[in-house]
Amino acid sequence: MREIFEEYSRGCAAAATPDIWSDRDVGDTSDAARSLYGLNAKTAAAWCALGARSDGRAGDFSFWVRVFKHLNAEETAAARA
Repeated sequence: MREIFEEYSRGCAAAATPDIWSDRDVGDTSDAARSLYGLNAKTAAAWCALGARSDGRAGDFSFWVRVFKHLNAEETAAARA
């Protein structure tokens, strides 16, 4: 049993998965998410960030966090107006 956990601690193949989204435009992606998911766009971005994090794609994770923050800032600005 110990061998299984020792192997697990080294990471899995998913940890080596290359980034997919990290070079995309945050504004364009936010617009697309809003157009596809409407009021649930922030939730969709959060799920994408969670998926990227669990796959070991650090660049994609930070990209989706930026999309989430961008959507949140837009929502806050719209609420103030």
